[in-house]
Amino acid sequence: MREFIITIDGPAGSGKTTVAKALAKKLNLDLLESGAFYRYLTLRLLQSDIMDSQFSSDEIFRKKIEEFLSEIEIKISPEGTVLIYQGRPINNELRSKEVEEKVSEISSHPVVREEVNKFMRRLIEGKRVITEGRDMGSCVFPQADLKFFLTADLEERARRRAKDVIDRGLEEVKKNLLERDKRDSEREIAPLKVPESAIVIDTTNLNFDQVVERLEMFIKRAYER
Repeated sequence: MREFIITIDGPAGSGKTTVAKALAKKLNLDLLESGAFYRYLTLRLLQSDIMDSQFSSDEIFRKKIEEFLSEIEIKISPEGTVLIYQGRPINNELRSKEVEEKVSEISSHPVVREEVNKFMRRLIEGKRVITEGRDMGSCVFPQADLKFFLTADLEERARRRAKDVIDRGLEEVKKNLLERDKRDSEREIAPLKVPESAIVIDTTNLNFDQVVERLEMFIKRAYER
């Protein structure tokens, strides 16, 4: 079975994660969730009291990132990406307020992005996968067979995100989304942008099933080529 890569990119709250999960199950494709790795590294750096600025030009920082990545077991399936640390799944811990507030800063570090990208490329060699994130089609897998970019207006993205984040009000979520959008789109390394040849879908006025059906249609067409 030949490798087949589908990328789904977009800003936070655009629906890319839930849509990717539904498609992976429906089409029996492994699901690689890139955000899990950046959130994991953010959590580990926070736990270790390591400020990335201390290591911005130091190979010690790279070694630390490699060490953190070597400490996790990864399970990729149509159910999603599960990170196991010290013998237990930690995905729920990756959605904490502390991680949410720091993940964009940590993930913008060039060493972090380089190491995570290498890690993910090794993980999916020879697989048929759906990958989702912010730069899957533009930077990590530019050779992907099919690329999507999902978007939605700020109000709708904040409403969706508030459901997923514990103890957060809508206005606070909206403020954090605006700040993250700005950081993600303006950063020098792998900024958030529409990948070349990507299919852009605005999900603001589409319900969940409509978005899934639309992407599924494009995927089935790509399979037939």
